Amino acid sequence: MVTITDVAKAAGVSVSTVSHVVNDTRFVKPETRARVMAAIERLDYTPSSSAQSLKKNVTHTVGMIVTSSTNPYFAEVVSGVEAALYAAGFNLMLCNSGRDIDRQRSYIRTLKGKRIDGLLVLESVISEEFLALLTACPFPVVLMDNEAPALASVVDDSEQGGYLATRYLIEQGHREIGCITGPADHYQSRQRYRGFRRALAEAGLEVEPAWVQAGNLEVGGGEAAIQALAAGARRPTALFAFNDLLALGAIGEATRRGWRVPEALSIIGYDDIEIARLLSPSLTTLRQQTDRLCREACRLLTAAIAAKEPVFEQVRIAPQRVIRDSVCPPPAD
Repeated sequence: MVTITDVAKAAGVSVSTVSHVVNDTRFVKPETRARVMAAIERLDYTPSSSAQSLKKNVTHTVGMIVTSSTNPYFAEVVSGVEAALYAAGFNLMLCNSGRDIDRQRSYIRTLKGKRIDGLLVLESVISEEFLALLTACPFPVVLMDNEAPALASVVDDSEQGGYLATRYLIEQGHREIGCITGPADHYQSRQRYRGFRRALAEAGLEVEPAWVQAGNLEVGGGEAAIQALAAGARRPTALFAFNDLLALGAIGEATRRGWRVPEALSIIGYDDIEIARLLSPSLTTLRQQTDRLCREACRLLTAAIAAKEPVFEQVRIAPQRVIRDSVCPPPAD
């Protein structure tokens, strides 16, 4: 392995001179610099990135803590973040927390040791303990799809999204409308439920408690919701599933029970993951603008890194309705 000493010998200069050329930390005569650069190219020498980082107090590395990168929506966001950071000259260090505070604490300790320049956090639930860890970080932190007064954030406007989804069902003529929510402590799920209730109230409709089913935001949650509705005395003509995985599970279970979608049961989802357009029927849903979400989060973080000071800006991004085939007017009485 070629070392900085080998380069110094080949160029006929001191090790410190090579270091100054590589790190651009002091003026070096043009002819000396040219000799050093020629030796570097001839020997194919690669400077130590960690050593350069220590000298410049910057690593060009951003950490990202995410609940799970296997969820299709989270995976799409991680991919978008990586592309945006790469274009800005940063590498990404990804950590999957599983919403476990011990893992979150361990990852923050590790990221501090790696001297990252900033941190992105894509967590649907942020505990008080985790929030305290984040606000104490020595580097800028930006939340994605969650909010906290002490930190910068970029979020999908899920209350408006919940309103738009429910409003579309109402516009199609539905009056008996249920929903499949996420866990009670899930930030975006709470926002979508507020939008759901607002749309119903605006139309003079009431929430039917038996038609509000709590899911786990996975396919199994959608299946369980349909099973619960099947056990009830009455079932709705339309459902708003709070993400596309819930909708996928609901469509599958409804189809197995002989409930035709959308003729017998209309279903609208949220996120517009890739598989949504491939379902049968294709899924009507709310599209989160993940490309903009990623760009805005990376913009806030890199600006804070460049300014060497924290950022507190709050950005809210409007979702868009995507009309496909899983919703139609209710069956005639």
